[in-house]
Amino acid sequence: MKRALKEVKQRLLEERAQLIEKLKDNDLSVDDSETPDPVDLAVRNYSKNVMLAVSENESRQLALIDEALLRVEDNEYGLCQNCEKEITPKRLEAIPWARYCLNCQELVERGLLDDEQ
Repeated sequence: MKRALKEVKQRLLEERAQLIEKLKDNDLSVDDSETPDPVDLAVRNYSKNVMLAVSENESRQLALIDEALLRVEDNEYGLCQNCEKEITPKRLEAIPWARYCLNCQELVERGLLDDEQ
């Protein structure tokens, strides 16, 4: 079990490092040196909005990974944050930062369980 947790921690750290690199690479600055025509401006604004949405998703995932790393350190990894039952290994393999078991995740998605984050 200790070896498995070590592997999980390593996987989470690798995923975290990749997300940080992606977030660093997102350049959301706008070059105002020339006045673009309205179509160029619209395309640029749309692209910026897409990048912001992607950055927000990646930032949220980064926070979930950080939480999972804390759960590993606190020996709470693999337990549902709602019902405290064990999260299936298959689910954790697919989503190592999962906070909830499948039943509770479904409740979150249906709006029946408050997701603190």
